[in-house]
Amino acid sequence: MCCLILIEFADGLNFTLVMELHRHPCGFYFSQDFAVFLSEKQRAEAAQHAGEILALDYLRCREGAQAGQAWWQLDWVALHTVPADARYSLGDTEIALSVKTIHGLRHHLVHYADGQVVVKK
Repeated sequence: MCCLILIEFADGLNFTLVMELHRHPCGFYFSQDFAVFLSEKQRAEAAQHAGEILALDYLRCREGAQAGQAWWQLDWVALHTVPADARYSLGDTEIALSVKTIHGLRHHLVHYADGQVVVKK
């Protein structure tokens, strides 16, 4: 799926961004740029992580002093510790997603730009 995204700034400037997006069956969106980032990371590091799978963790704080803040982490974990129903494909890369991560990402977009992973509502 290809999307046009109009970005408007408070000072009246705006621009249109064309981005290829994918809707994951778990209810979140990810950009083709993020899928390529995952694929490249897996290809570059897989030999050093035999028997492991990439795991994406994402948490959003709903209340308290840190309400509204979010954290993400992408790391390698032992494949035998990840149940089959927690393994998902993003593009051509298999990754592990916890239930909390899936809930946190629901209705959000995961994108990769300028060397950073960005999560947007």
